[in-house]
Amino acid sequence: MRKTGGGAAKHPLFTLPNGMAGKARSRREFLQGATAAAMGAAVAPLNAFPRNPALPQDNPNPQHANGMFDWQFPSKDAEATWKERSFNIDRWWGDFSHGLPDQMDMFGDHPWAVGPFTKYTGNPVLAPMPGAWDQGHFSGGVHNGSIIVKDGRFYYVYRGERPIDVPQKSTIDYICDIGIAVSDDGMHFTKDTAHSPFFRKGDDRKYSYEDVNLSKQGDTYYLFCNQWLWERQGDTSINGTFLATSADLAHWTKIGIVFPHAQRTHRNAVVLQNPHNEAVKVNGKYVMYINDRLIAHSTDMLHWESHDNPHRWPGGECCFALADYNPARPDDIILFTGGAHTGHFYAVGEVLLSKADPEKPLAWLPRSPLFAEPKYPFEHGFTAAEPHKLISSFSDCIFFNGLTRHEDKWWCYYGGSEYYTCLATCPARS
Repeated sequence: MRKTGGGAAKHPLFTLPNGMAGKARSRREFLQGATAAAMGAAVAPLNAFPRNPALPQDNPNPQHANGMFDWQFPSKDAEATWKERSFNIDRWWGDFSHGLPDQMDMFGDHPWAVGPFTKYTGNPVLAPMPGAWDQGHFSGGVHNGSIIVKDGRFYYVYRGERPIDVPQKSTIDYICDIGIAVSDDGMHFTKDTAHSPFFRKGDDRKYSYEDVNLSKQGDTYYLFCNQWLWERQGDTSINGTFLATSADLAHWTKIGIVFPHAQRTHRNAVVLQNPHNEAVKVNGKYVMYINDRLIAHSTDMLHWESHDNPHRWPGGECCFALADYNPARPDDIILFTGGAHTGHFYAVGEVLLSKADPEKPLAWLPRSPLFAEPKYPFEHGFTAAEPHKLISSFSDCIFFNGLTRHEDKWWCYYGGSEYYTCLATCPARS
């Protein structure tokens, strides 16, 4: 296993400054060094900013009214897009105040948070399969999946991408489905080709299924993901949060679009759950966090009612919502986020909320607990195998949907460059 920070992998598109490779360095030094490398210019030290935290900056919402993001559409210049999405304090600071304190003991100062994470030395743990339903394409592969530990085995239900294979009146050139891989140790996975993929069959081949949030209630597994019909973007009757259920994680019953009458697209729904991925009720109802400041509640996990959340927090999209993870803090909720984060194009954030008021943020981490590092080619847009070739324009991008606790550790399955699935772990606080 390895901690974030350390040596460097060289590539003509990106090289760390002289003297930084192979050195353990602080978070501040990483930010300064990565920015200098990406921009080729000196960077003002972060401690030059005011040290008093403020409310999130009022930046434009990168999610459009139809639920889409600019990065979903193909780029004409892959290398230029790769450079644009590299680490940049000015471009990708996100909604965070520039006055955030530069804390050297972030988790000591935030006892509610989960971390620090250690990246698995054998990353990536899952890759596209040539010629298969999850064969991948430039800038898309196997990622954004959920993890469940059942009878001592790890079940990873993931998004697999391929070039679009059905005619669509849209410029989007990829399409996705959901499948499953199984592991005895959480590190070495075998894809279940007998039951995968799940959804793109018959008339449903026209849809793309993406970004899994999986939880259990009773004897039933509930799979929430995004369903898209590219040529009818913005039509909430067929786009947005989709639900399917299963008793065994292999055979699924489609329930359908969860919010078919919504006024705007409901995307990236994450159900509040405990460390063993069981759905958690707050005040008698299950809770769901959704992109674009939406929140929903349900009494049965099938029927949901949403409304706008008047409160704001930084961090971007919804990744995962966790409760009942620390006996010493039974009221705490963590919402993990993914988006522009203090210079990273996409990195993980953590926001503290509470069961007393699941809508109101109480605190958030000032720095990302899990971010891409250019020394790992598979996190920086390049193939894991040598020679490291450019395989994705997502050069500084980590996002995740899969987290579980097993044997006193947190297991986090995150996407590297939107192409691979990687693993990071951290001790679970007793």
